[in-house]
Amino acid sequence: MNVLRKFVPLLLALVVLTSVVVGTIFIFKFFNRTSLEKALNAKDGFSLLFVVTSANDDKKIQLVSVAEIFPATRRIGVVSFYPATHLKDDAQSLQDIFMSNGVSGVSNSISEFLGEKIIGYVKVGDKVLAQFVDVLGGIEYFLPSNDLLKNENLPKGEFILDGSLVARLLNPPEKNEYTPAFKLFRYYSLFLNAWNQREELWPRLKNEKVFSLAVKNLETNTSASDLFVLAHHFATHKNWIPILMEVPVRRVKDAFYVDKDAATLYFRNLTKQVTQKEHPFLSEPPKMEVKNGTHIANLARTMRTELSRKGVQILEFTNADRNDYDKSILLGTSGNAFYLESIAKIIGIKKSYAAVNRSLFTDLVLVIGKDYNKLKGEGVVQ
Repeated sequence: MNVLRKFVPLLLALVVLTSVVVGTIFIFKFFNRTSLEKALNAKDGFSLLFVVTSANDDKKIQLVSVAEIFPATRRIGVVSFYPATHLKDDAQSLQDIFMSNGVSGVSNSISEFLGEKIIGYVKVGDKVLAQFVDVLGGIEYFLPSNDLLKNENLPKGEFILDGSLVARLLNPPEKNEYTPAFKLFRYYSLFLNAWNQREELWPRLKNEKVFSLAVKNLETNTSASDLFVLAHHFATHKNWIPILMEVPVRRVKDAFYVDKDAATLYFRNLTKQVTQKEHPFLSEPPKMEVKNGTHIANLARTMRTELSRKGVQILEFTNADRNDYDKSILLGTSGNAFYLESIAKIIGIKKSYAAVNRSLFTDLVLVIGKDYNKLKGEGVVQ
């Protein structure tokens, strides 16, 4: 017993020492985590700026978006601006600010406009974006025939989007008043299709050396390890929801000025969607169009009845652009990633794509193929 008593202080000292060592390692790892890793584990939201420049002119902006990331609710509010947008009536356009002050000037102006701090930025050119798509091995894509512009040299229907097609997809040949919105929707579709396929695509990048090579041509004020942490987190956590919003504008000749009244309402709704604990879309059933892509008569009408029983609003049912679809396809036209994913599960669809077109009144378009008898329901997905 006396011998045991002699060892008690030694054992206690070892326990304390072990605790100190473990604690020191934990504290060291915690304070040496990348800044984005810390932000992802915090309760407060944070914002990142993304700027895409033209493949032909690095001084010309193609896209300006701010990702407002809220770890507490697992929501990402993506706020996008047309490059020709003036944030104030007496201010330069974002394109002019970029020309004179670069990405930092754009970041400061948008940060002031949104009233929030932007902690980092990423600038990428169309060419680098195309290289990145090639590193991924291509992205499965669907371009509806009615979205293909006159004289546009692109595949239609299902195809693998590789780097050689990226610049053509993102630079439509027609130049008119709808071009800025049309171009933005193409970027949305590219982003959302990659997001929808992130579980399949991420294994091709999850080696940090490969990832570093893939992002080496980005201009950013954060590190490759930061970006790796962010990409890995989103690729391996399924319950994140991106919510897309383009800032409403009023047009004056070739310029755009923020529509302040509409913007106030849009931002109020977006803030609610990304910060509230309740799921923002469970109480709002999607609006859908059903198209018959087969020779079988009344198939769209039959599917309309089945989906209506599951709470989906069917606004229209009609024939597809052709009647030889082998597989049924679900298209997300509103940019709502949750609707696309959840309805695909409800009806047992195998192929779903983002094909954003805000001019439509529907969130989804279902094209029924020859495999229609394999479609099934699984109830409401939460």
